[in-house]
Amino acid sequence: MRVTQPAVLVGAYDWDEKLIPRAEYDARINQVFAKLSDGGLAGLVVYGNKVDNAALAYLTNFAPKIESGMALVTKDGKVRIHGAGSPHMMVNAKRLTWTEDVRPLRDPAKNISEWADEVGAKGPLGFWTCEAMPTDLLPRAQAGLGERKLVDVSDKLNALLREKSPVALRLVREACGMLGKAATVLEEWFHGASAREAAIAAEKAATQAGAQDVRVLISLGKGGTPTAIDYPESGKHDPLLAYIAVRHAGYWAEGFLTLASMPNDTLTRTQAALKAMLAKAKAGTGVAELRDVAQSALGKLAIHPAARKAAVGVGLALEETEAAPGGVAKLEAGRVYSLRAGAQVSLSDNALLSAMIVPKADGVDILWSALG
Repeated sequence: MRVTQPAVLVGAYDWDEKLIPRAEYDARINQVFAKLSDGGLAGLVVYGNKVDNAALAYLTNFAPKIESGMALVTKDGKVRIHGAGSPHMMVNAKRLTWTEDVRPLRDPAKNISEWADEVGAKGPLGFWTCEAMPTDLLPRAQAGLGERKLVDVSDKLNALLREKSPVALRLVREACGMLGKAATVLEEWFHGASAREAAIAAEKAATQAGAQDVRVLISLGKGGTPTAIDYPESGKHDPLLAYIAVRHAGYWAEGFLTLASMPNDTLTRTQAALKAMLAKAKAGTGVAELRDVAQSALGKLAIHPAARKAAVGVGLALEETEAAPGGVAKLEAGRVYSLRAGAQVSLSDNALLSAMIVPKADGVDILWSALG
């Protein structure tokens, strides 16, 4: 789910070898070039910014806190990073990654060309893009490389982001633990505080648990769809719909919750829908099947727009890029998904719930669930 993005990332994005060993990155670089082995590529250019940095973080742990960044990777695993900021700021930028070669990003096209000359890259270069990349960057970079071609390898390499190594799964589990603490605090505050106070308390709880980044959306009115907090205070909302996203060492966990002091039909049916989805889900289950069982539990109630994607891949991105244009087609073993259930009756009568899962051959491993 796209959420309001801060102007500058302020969390603890420093690389911690105790969380992600250097050997994990060596293995990832080897996997990348194994995927690209049939292309005759001389190196790889990886672009990212503070909104979209999944590929960059995957290989280097580097997530630009301001503007954008770029990793230049040779086939033998040597990595150079260019990040936004002055030369003096590179001291802090080096803390975000395991590589020592971190330089200011002045002119991306020129930086790529000079690096290619320096490392003697004679063949084509792979380019791992992101949605938020400036539209003029690729043609400018290509012009600076002359006869050396830039080949967009995003579709091929994005598959690696969807796979979860044991280290990645551990980090997602830990992120889900932080999500659970934030959700518990939100519910505790819901019973006696304003919606805004509850959201702030949840954010603090996730931060105190060690979260790198936290995003919280809440209803602006009774039973409304969660959105960014853009008001000083508006009292208590019951029911309260909320969305919490927590990032830990680069990996996200997300959750939809609906809190109500009294049971209501919309929430009860949504709870039944999520239970049915969890019972149906396993490796190989089609997302269309999950949507059908959810709709059956909802009866005549419409599926909430935020839950129309019944399953979303979550990892280094809050919504992973899928091989299928329409999103997740079927659940795959070893991946992490957010299962979403929701009903919409009116502007003030809605419910949203979700669960973080890892599909297995005989069911799912539930990492976190709004059902408890």
